[in-house]
Amino acid sequence: VILPGSGVNLEKFRPLPYPNKEKIIFTYMARVMKAKGIDQFLDAARTIRSENPNVEFHVCGHCEENYETIIKEAEANGTIVYHGLVRDIIPFETMSSCVVLPSFHPEGVSNVLLEAAASARPIITTDRPGCREAVDDGISGFLVKERSSEDLIKKMKSFISLSNSEREQMGLAGREKMVREYDRQIVVEAYLKELKSI
Repeated sequence: VILPGSGVNLEKFRPLPYPNKEKIIFTYMARVMKAKGIDQFLDAARTIRSENPNVEFHVCGHCEENYETIIKEAEANGTIVYHGLVRDIIPFETMSSCVVLPSFHPEGVSNVLLEAAASARPIITTDRPGCREAVDDGISGFLVKERSSEDLIKKMKSFISLSNSEREQMGLAGREKMVREYDRQIVVEAYLKELKSI
């Protein structure tokens, strides 16, 4: 029996109203470290912000020591807004247009992505195990090539080109996927079924 990770708590992570505003906010939610794709996120932020200052890039997560100076500089020059380690991610999901995780770290199924999708937020993530399972490419978000700033920028620009209604529908498609495939209750019942059969 193959289970979808630990699933996601659909009672805690409910669909959030989609931000109905012209400003687009991409939010990175992970440890600030190389393998989680922070370099690609920063590259995208620099490129897109220079072309479209109405797009914001937010970073939530503990910053590893070797990135502290880089993050401080990126915040000082207006490339990103850094929130540090956050205990409650729901306010940040609420404000986000899209949650981004360009990770090439060996992941289990990413809880950050499952929780974002359950909250009706589109996601952009890497086409690799642990990440790709959480998104239907082009429907509930976009998949990008590993370690490719260029592809991340391309997919973010594709997202920006959508109407607000299309972005909202993308988020709702993610929620439907979580209900269909990742409800934690499905996981619990599968475990109980297997235990009873032992």
